[in-house]
Amino acid sequence: MFAMKRRSTKLALVAIIAAIWAKRTYKNAKLHSLVKRLIGYLISRVLKVPIPRVISGVDSTARIADVLKELGCKRPLIVTDENIVKFGLAEPCLNALAAGGCNPPVFKDVVPNPPSELIDAGYDVYQKESCDSIIAFGGGSPMDVAKVIGAKVCNPKPVSRYEGFFMVNFFCRRSLPPLVAVPTTAGTGSETTVAAVITLSKERRKIAIADLGLVPQVAVLDPKVMIKLPKQVTAATGMDALTHAIEAYLGGWTNAFTKEMSLKAVERIFTHLVPSYHDGANLEAREQMLQAAFEAGAAFTRANVGYVHAIAHQFGGMFHTPHGDANAMLLPHVLEFYIRDEGKGSTTFCTDRLCELAQAGGFVKEYDQRNIAIKRGLARKFIDRIFQMNAEMCLASEVKDMKVSDVSEVASRACREAHGEVHGLSNILAAVFELGYPVPKYMTESQCEEIVTKCLPGAEKHTASAADDSVRTASTACPTPSCSSLASSPRTP
Repeated sequence: MFAMKRRSTKLALVAIIAAIWAKRTYKNAKLHSLVKRLIGYLISRVLKVPIPRVISGVDSTARIADVLKELGCKRPLIVTDENIVKFGLAEPCLNALAAGGCNPPVFKDVVPNPPSELIDAGYDVYQKESCDSIIAFGGGSPMDVAKVIGAKVCNPKPVSRYEGFFMVNFFCRRSLPPLVAVPTTAGTGSETTVAAVITLSKERRKIAIADLGLVPQVAVLDPKVMIKLPKQVTAATGMDALTHAIEAYLGGWTNAFTKEMSLKAVERIFTHLVPSYHDGANLEAREQMLQAAFEAGAAFTRANVGYVHAIAHQFGGMFHTPHGDANAMLLPHVLEFYIRDEGKGSTTFCTDRLCELAQAGGFVKEYDQRNIAIKRGLARKFIDRIFQMNAEMCLASEVKDMKVSDVSEVASRACREAHGEVHGLSNILAAVFELGYPVPKYMTESQCEEIVTKCLPGAEKHTASAADDSVRTASTACPTPSCSSLASSPRTP
């Protein structure tokens, strides 16, 4: 025991010393954020995240009855949403189960940005129906609800207390019920991840829950269930997958495996997302996008995400913006921030990474890696293509219900999430395992506000611009720090 304490103390000292050294590179980062970043890096190197068994191909959902038998399960709870049931997407699965003598209960109340109340309702059905397993059938929302219902079966407590890392079953010390995931969208990658995102309605915020026990045992990738997927959902979820791949590739916890998965996902998405948007019956494109979402999920569940997700979670929690739409509109803006000052006597880390992603996406076969101007041009081309894809697929570029007065709170919440500062001394255990995101460059709240402002509706954006003009005028007329008009003006670009 004494030796273990000594090793832990040494590890903590090493983390602090390394964080102090890292402060030279990440000048905007707080020291405790860098300590958590290093701890997360070390954990990512030693923690073995399970990979689900994959069953893929057209009509693979019909094999779920056999999968349940192999898992030793007889009565699953099917977690889905009303539209999936309405359009008959789950029928092949239900028919196969019925043929095997199983008539499972169906919990179809899931909605986008699922609130914690859904977990309690689904858990009650699970207990009442004496279920022994869960089938998640749908997009990210049913997947997340199914995972957290399983968490509650394993470790019953309020949903808010699962927030953070390893707060469900404490490094697999408890077993969750077997989970079979059937994605009906190609985006979230939830069928392979340790994560779930749930909305706390009363607090108007989303919480991220991450635990090894949340990884499904089996992922069933059937392109046929996506044929009737609406074009807007195809676009938004596809851009969600692209965001996962890019943020995982840029982050500080990446490794050889996550890099490989990210590059493969990026290649598939730039090749097959737009075709699947324009022709939903293109089964080849659909299957490739399912594979891309799985690969991107495998990458970010080990390497984590970044500021795009941190801000997107606030858009979803505060304004009910669909997660894929939020990621799509934010992704190019955040990437612009990452490369904005690079190549001017500073590192070109993000620029280099975007060039590598552009190469994987088929933008160029070769490029001069020593020429900064060429690299900046290629990185810019990569970002511009994301803007173009958003426009071609008619994705939203603004949060319609957001006001100028909301910008500061959104930025503050996003930075606290990204930097691992949501919890305080009131929940020390959660605060310890709240590691934040290993972002490639740290934002100040003011810089985050600049990005959030770009997603304001037109009228609100005009208000923000007018306020900014008044600040400039006031600062010109009265440049001293005591100028009242300058002090009272919002920090907007």
